[in-house]
Amino acid sequence: MTRHNSYTDLLIIGAGPAGLMAACWASQYAMTTRLIDQKSERTKAGHADGINSRTMEILDSFGVADVVMRQAVGNMDASYWGLDENTGHIRRIKCQPSQPQELSRFDQMLLNQGAIEQILIDYLHSKGRVHVERGRKAEDLELPDGSDQNGDDAFPVHVRVISANGEDGQSDNAEVIHARYVIACDGAQSWTSAQLNVDSDVWKTESTWGVMDIVPDTDFPDIRRACAIQSGDGGSMMVVPRENNLVRFYLQMNGGEGRSPNGPDKSEGSLEDLIDMAERALRPYKLAYKHCDWWSLYPIGRRLIKQYHVDRIFFAGDAAHTHSPKGGQGMNISMQDSYNLVWKIAAVITGSVDPAILETYQSERRPEAEQLMEFDTRLVYAYEEGSMEDGSEDGVEAVRDKYAGFMAGVAVTYSPSILVSNCESNTAVTRNIQLGKRLPSYLVVGQEDGCVVHLAQKLDSNGCWRLLIFSGDLHSPGIRDRLSRFAKEFSGRLNSQLGLQSTKISQVLETFLIHSSPRSSFDKSELLGLFHHFGTELGWDHAKTFADDPSYHGDTGQAYQQYGIDKQRGGLIVCRPDQHVGWTGDLEDVEGLEKYFSRFLIRRERA
Repeated sequence: MTRHNSYTDLLIIGAGPAGLMAACWASQYAMTTRLIDQKSERTKAGHADGINSRTMEILDSFGVADVVMRQAVGNMDASYWGLDENTGHIRRIKCQPSQPQELSRFDQMLLNQGAIEQILIDYLHSKGRVHVERGRKAEDLELPDGSDQNGDDAFPVHVRVISANGEDGQSDNAEVIHARYVIACDGAQSWTSAQLNVDSDVWKTESTWGVMDIVPDTDFPDIRRACAIQSGDGGSMMVVPRENNLVRFYLQMNGGEGRSPNGPDKSEGSLEDLIDMAERALRPYKLAYKHCDWWSLYPIGRRLIKQYHVDRIFFAGDAAHTHSPKGGQGMNISMQDSYNLVWKIAAVITGSVDPAILETYQSERRPEAEQLMEFDTRLVYAYEEGSMEDGSEDGVEAVRDKYAGFMAGVAVTYSPSILVSNCESNTAVTRNIQLGKRLPSYLVVGQEDGCVVHLAQKLDSNGCWRLLIFSGDLHSPGIRDRLSRFAKEFSGRLNSQLGLQSTKISQVLETFLIHSSPRSSFDKSELLGLFHHFGTELGWDHAKTFADDPSYHGDTGQAYQQYGIDKQRGGLIVCRPDQHVGWTGDLEDVEGLEKYFSRFLIRRERA
C-alpha cells in the first residue's frame, strides 16, 4: 500500500451546496484549501430547488446571482387551494405574492440543486485556487490529543483519504491530509459525524412524502404558480414551478412510518402511483406527464446536532441538521451555515483575528437551526392537518406569513458576542438598524460616476470588514471638520492601539462614505482636499464615495431615512465580512469603534 502525507490549511469534506459555498469563501483568502467528495460527479437531478432572498444576496456578493436568474424561475405568486365540500373537488381560495416585496431586493428563485452546484463549481474554476477532487473518500480520522488551538502541531487534524473506487485501504492514491481545520459538509449520513459520535436531538418521523419532477400535461390553471393544495382522498400536495417547463410535486403518502430515506423503493411505490395520487388531488382537473426528470420517496426526519464543532472539526448543512423540504430551506440554511463559518476560520488561519471568534459559529447558527425545526414542524402539520380557509391559525398561509422573514433568510439576527457588540454600540444613531442582522440595502448614487446602485452591491465577499461612514450633509456647518478629525484620529488609533500600519489597514477594512449632499454640489478637487486624511491613512478610494441624492430617477435619496440616520448628526456602521452589522455609533465615536475591533483583531507589534 502506498501512502503519502499532504498539508492544507482547510479541508472541506463534501462538495454539495454547503461545501461548495465554503470553498467559494475560502478562495478569497491567501491560504490552502482542499475540497474532496467521494461521488464521481455533481448532483444531476432532483433534490433541493428553492433559493431564498438572502441566499440570492450572498450569491450576488460573489458575482453569480445574474447567472442564477438567467436559469431560474422566479417564485412570484403563491396560490392556496382547498376542498369544496359541495362538489368534492378543489377550489382556489386565495392567490397572493409569495413573500413581501420589501424584504429584499431579490425575490425567491427556483432552480435545481445540480444547477446551483455547477454555478459554484464554475466560480471556483474562474478563481483557480480551489477545485473539487472527485472520487476521494475519507476513511480514517485522527484528532489532536488536546483542544489547544495553539499547540505544537500546526496541522493537528489528520484525515486518511483513499480512492472511492479502489479496494479498501489498497489504493495507490491513499494519502493522509494534515489540516489546520476541517469542515464536514458530507450530508445527512455524515461520515465525519459518525466517526466522532456526535450527539443529536432527534424528532420522531411522523409521515412520508413523495416527490417528482415532471413536465406536466394538465388543465390545472395554477400549474406555474407555487401552490399549497388540500383535497379529499388525494391528501395534501405542494406544487412548485421549475426551470425547463418542469414542475415539482410534493405529495403526502399514507402509512409512511419507516420508509427508506435513501431513495425510492419500487416495492413500496412507483412514479405511476405518485401521478395517480396527484391527479386525484387535482380533481376536477386532469394530469398526465410528458417527461419525468426525477422522483423519490422519503420520510420526514428532524435531527439537529448538539455541538456544531468538535475541536477543529466543524459541521455544516445536512451534516448538522435534517428536516423536511416543505419550506424550501435545506439548501439555503446549508449554504448560509458555511457562509457564516468560513470567513471566521480563514481570518484565524491568516492570523488577523483571535481564534475565540470561532465559538460564535455555534452561538449564531444553532439558534437558526432550532427555529428551522420549529418552522418545519408547524408547516408540515399545516399541510397535513391545517385548513386553507381564510383566518385559519393552523393553515399553510398562516404559518408562511408568520415565518416570512425567516423563509426569505433576511430575519436572521445574531445575538451579542465578541463579533456583535451591544456594549460599545450606540443604536440611537442608526434607529432602524438592528445589531447582528444583515445590513438592508438601499439605492445610493456613485459620487464619481453617477451610477445608481444598491449599497449592498459594493459589499462583495472578499474577506474585508466594512466601515460605512454616514457623514450627513457636507454643506452643514461643522460636518467637514468632524469628518476630517474622525479620519485622522481613527487611523491613528488603528496604528497605535491595534498595530495596524496604514499600508495594511485597507487589507482588513474597507471604508465607504455616504453623504447626504447633492452629488453635483462638489467637484473632484474639493473632495480630494476634504478627504486627504482618508487618502493617506485609510486607503481612500473615490469609487467608494456615494451620495444619498433624491434628484435621480427611482428610489434614491432614501438611505438615511431608511437606516434611521439624522442628516445633521451622521453615524457609523461596521459590517462584518458577511454583511451582518457588528457595531454602530456616532460619527466621532472613535473610542467605541477602536474598542470593538480590539476585542478580536490581533495586535501586531511594530518591528
